[in-house]
Amino acid sequence: MKNVRFIHTADIHLDTGFSGAGFPSRLGDRKREAIRGTFRRIFDDAKAREADFVLIAGDLFESTQATPDTIEFLKQRLSELSPARVFISPGNHDPFIKGSPYKEEIWPDNVHIFNSSEFQSVDLPELGVCVTGLGFTLPYMEDRLFQTLPVLKKDMFNIVLAHGSDVSGVPEGKAAYGPFEVAEIAGKNVNYCALGHYHSQRRLKSDNAEIWYAGIPEGRGWDEEGVRGYLFCQIDENAVNVERVVCSRFNLHTITVNCESFSTREQILDAILKHQEARPENILRIRLVGTMDPRLDLSFSELEERLSGTCLFVRWEDETQPALDFDAIAKEKTLRGNFARVLNERVASAGENERKVLERARLYGIEALSGQEVRLR
Repeated sequence: MKNVRFIHTADIHLDTGFSGAGFPSRLGDRKREAIRGTFRRIFDDAKAREADFVLIAGDLFESTQATPDTIEFLKQRLSELSPARVFISPGNHDPFIKGSPYKEEIWPDNVHIFNSSEFQSVDLPELGVCVTGLGFTLPYMEDRLFQTLPVLKKDMFNIVLAHGSDVSGVPEGKAAYGPFEVAEIAGKNVNYCALGHYHSQRRLKSDNAEIWYAGIPEGRGWDEEGVRGYLFCQIDENAVNVERVVCSRFNLHTITVNCESFSTREQILDAILKHQEARPENILRIRLVGTMDPRLDLSFSELEERLSGTCLFVRWEDETQPALDFDAIAKEKTLRGNFARVLNERVASAGENERKVLERARLYGIEALSGQEVRLR
């Protein structure tokens, strides 16, 4: 067969809402536009690399939030890829249901949407490839859909496209929609299985096929940190080479700074700037840890001003503790000393969970009684 090129992507989530992400509304707008820009880059790459087709393994958009503008944008971009084909497997966020743009809109001729929860096949004889796929027809599907995958023809390079959950490695907090086991794919003449739903790029172990999750191409929250991308694949002599391609723009990163020996804000700032993740288009979560010199004035507004232009947005997590000797304070014949003495006794006799609450209450109380700013941690 001829050398065949294709792109495998998934979980783009166009028109994502960021109201629960803890970002300012303006940043949510920029992140939403970045997702759209990432989609454009993937399709620009498809044309530049002369891809024969593109596979989208579900959650292309958020059905409940997709705007008419976004749908028109999609149709234009998909049409521009012609004569290359685009295959879409609807997922749990963009199921093929009544009212869905997949069902209600007219899509370009080069686009094939798998509109059934039963596997369907599309032959591409000029390429020697057969694409077999299915789609979510409900927002939540718990049937073992891969058990119905038929044995495919041996004389084609067989690609299976689906949105689903490998039950051997469900990420924490991720629902097992469309669950399956790798064993359900084995022995059915599958050469490449293009999956969506899990947001990290991942290759599943199999002796019979290349089975891949493409991952999310633009991270949206702190559980999707780091650079993100899609998969570019080349078929040559019935073997497939898979290349990970980075395409994300506004990446999220966590930087942990140990403030143990610091006594000024400048030392915190210098520690942050040493990290390569401190770049103008990155979104940072800066976690401050350690026992901190009480002389250090931890003014986040000042730090943010100094970091202006260094990163797109900063979220602070203050896990520091001031270097306070609570036993020495308890010996004072003051209101502060009485407070420390009572809290020390309660902390000493408390269970683990209650002790953490009491330790925090003791810290806040001592800071307040010392005339210091009380910073919630």
